[in-house]
Amino acid sequence: MDSRQARRKPFVLYLLPIAIIAIVLAFIFLSLNARTSFAATATSHVDEMVLNSEINPASLRFLTRSINTAETDGAQALVIEIDTPGGDIKSMESMKVAELNSTVPIISYVAPTGAYAASAGAFVALAAQVAAMAPGTTIGASSPVDVSGGDIGSTLKAKIESVLVSDMTNIQNRYGRNVQPATKMVTQAASYTDQQAMSDKIIDVQATSLSDLLNQVDGRSVKLASGRTVTLQTAGASVQNIDASAVDTLYAILLDPNVIFLLFIVAMVGIFVEISHPGAILPGVAGSIALLLFLFAAGTLSPNWTGLALMVLAFVLLVLDVKLTTHGVLTVGAALSLIFGALLFFNSGGPYQGPQVNPILVYAMGGLVGLVGAYVVTVIVRTRRRPSSTGMESMIGATVITSTPLQPEGRVSYQGEDWAAVLDVPSASVDPGTEVRIIAVEGLLLHVQPIVDRFSDLTPKYIRGS
Repeated sequence: MDSRQARRKPFVLYLLPIAIIAIVLAFIFLSLNARTSFAATATSHVDEMVLNSEINPASLRFLTRSINTAETDGAQALVIEIDTPGGDIKSMESMKVAELNSTVPIISYVAPTGAYAASAGAFVALAAQVAAMAPGTTIGASSPVDVSGGDIGSTLKAKIESVLVSDMTNIQNRYGRNVQPATKMVTQAASYTDQQAMSDKIIDVQATSLSDLLNQVDGRSVKLASGRTVTLQTAGASVQNIDASAVDTLYAILLDPNVIFLLFIVAMVGIFVEISHPGAILPGVAGSIALLLFLFAAGTLSPNWTGLALMVLAFVLLVLDVKLTTHGVLTVGAALSLIFGALLFFNSGGPYQGPQVNPILVYAMGGLVGLVGAYVVTVIVRTRRRPSSTGMESMIGATVITSTPLQPEGRVSYQGEDWAAVLDVPSASVDPGTEVRIIAVEGLLLHVQPIVDRFSDLTPKYIRGS
C-alpha cells in the first residue's frame, strides 16, 4: 500500500467541519427568520408565551427572549401563561428582575384549570405588572427547601426566608397588592386557590380564559420601572404566540444534570479509547464534541469544583492504567473517583439549586467506565504478550516454499515475495516445492530448516549429503 494512501483521512473527516458550520448557519438563519417575522407584525396584538416547565436557566432564557421580542415587535403586552412546580432560586431571581424592568407591560396568567404556580413560580407570577389566575388553579407554597424537597438547616433557612420575604414584600407593595398573605407563602408554605388569592388581594384578576383576561385588563393603567404609565389596550387584540426555538429546546436538554453527566461520560470514554487506540478517530471526535458541550452546560450550574477535580482524576487514572503495568488497579480507582466526584459535583450545590443527577445513573456509569477500562487494559496486556505479528520477528517460525533447490543456498517464496534462503545444515539440500521453516532472519537472507515428519524417519525431498 502506498504510504500516502495509508495516511489518507476518512472522507467523513472532510465533511465534519462543513456539517458543523452548516448546522450553526442554520440555527442563525432560523433565529433571524423568527426575529424578522415578529418585527414585521404591525397590527395591534398581544404576545403570549407558555411557561410550563421548571424554573431553571433554560426557562430563564425563554422568558428573557420573549420579553425582548415583545419589546421590539410593538406588542401591547406580554402574557405569560404559567404552570410550574418551581425550580432554582437563582433563575427565579433573574426572571423576577427581567419582569420588573420590562419596558412592555407583562400579564401573568396561571392557567389552564388545574395549573399551579408553586414555589419559585409564585414569584414569577406576582412579579408581573398584572397577575391573574384561571378557575381551579393554585399559587404559593414558596418555602425554601433543598433540591430533594427536604428541610434545610434552620440558620440557612432563616437567611433565605428573610431574602424571599423582602422580595415578596417589595413586589406586592410596588403593585398595590396585599403583602401579608403573600409572605405567608414563604414563611408558612401557604398556598391559595384562585378565589382565595383574589379575595385576599394577592392577585389582580380572575379570568376564565385568555380572551376574558384581555377584556378585563383593557383600559387598566400600569406603571413600568422607567416610571412611564401605560394604558393597556388589549380588548380584541390578536394573540401572537412565542414558541420555544430549537436552540431553547436544545438548551433545556443540555441543562438536565443527567444529560450533563452523560456528556462527561461520553467525553471521558471517547477520548480514553482514542488515546489507548490511536487512529480510531470516531471516538476521539465524539469525545471532543461531548467535552465542549459538557463545559458549556456545566457553566450554568452551581457545582462543587472538588467534584470536577475527582472526575478529571478518574480520566487520568484510566489513561495511566493503559500506560503502566498496574493490571487494572487504577481502573478500579478511576470508577470510584468518578462516582464520588459526580455526586459532589452535581449534588452539593446548596439548597434550592434545582434538580440533581440521579445517583443510580452515577453508579451505573461508574460501573460501565470500570468495565470499559478493564476491557481495554485486558486487550492491551494480551497484545503485549502476543508474539509480534509485524517486522522481521513475525517471520520466525513461518512456513515457506522453496522456489529453487537449496544446496544449501537458493530461493524461497514468502507471502508471494521471493527471498534468498540458506539451510541451517550446510551439507544438506532440498528440492524445489518443499516446505521449510524460517528459523532466523539475517538482513535479506532467511535461515531455514526442512519440516520433518516426526512420525516417519523418511523425509522426502530432504537429501543428506555424504
